[in-house]
Amino acid sequence: MAYTDSNSRIETTDRRLIMFDWDGVLADSLDVFTTVFLQSCRQCGFHGLREPGQLMGLFDENLYQAMQKLGLDQEIIGQILVCFKRNVNTHVHEIQLFDGVASALNTIARKHTVTIITSNISEIPLNVLAREGVKSVEQVLGAEVDTSKTRKIRQTISRYPGSQPFYVGDTKGDMLEGKEAGASTIAVNWGWHSMEKLDEGKPDYRVSSPRELAVLLG
Repeated sequence: MAYTDSNSRIETTDRRLIMFDWDGVLADSLDVFTTVFLQSCRQCGFHGLREPGQLMGLFDENLYQAMQKLGLDQEIIGQILVCFKRNVNTHVHEIQLFDGVASALNTIARKHTVTIITSNISEIPLNVLAREGVKSVEQVLGAEVDTSKTRKIRQTISRYPGSQPFYVGDTKGDMLEGKEAGASTIAVNWGWHSMEKLDEGKPDYRVSSPRELAVLLG
């Protein structure tokens, strides 16, 4: 495993494709996401998740695949997503970017392609980024596009041939899906999973601040 510190950077001048998770990486949204997601599950008749800790455990892998293992079919998951979209839109004003994220995104985007691939719905990152005046993200792919991050990462890589791909995440599931899709993975230590949990996904790099991430990517 390759680790980095604030003085390290990936030594290459090639243009890179930097794909970010949203919740826990760019957005400080843990409380909003867990409250609204659990509420949406209850509204759709699913009571198998009652506590935030139970929900967090599903991020050891792809969230929606983990939900299928709990017995939910695609139709119910789709209904939960519809409820989630309706409910979370009333809380968008509560979601803030982590300190230093806007600057890091703008710095990285000067040399590289920046996109977002998330288990959330695309509308949320788009609204928050617009509110914060961040214009450096080229594309957002949310759960309404595809519930599999692996497929969305592969799709995005195919759109940018010749670019070195990286996926930046904050959960073990992010690390596993990014690797499965063929991207190098970067774990951030300010998100939803501890670094010990992230290490189970064998990230290629790990960083402790947005500034450190910008330095790493050069």
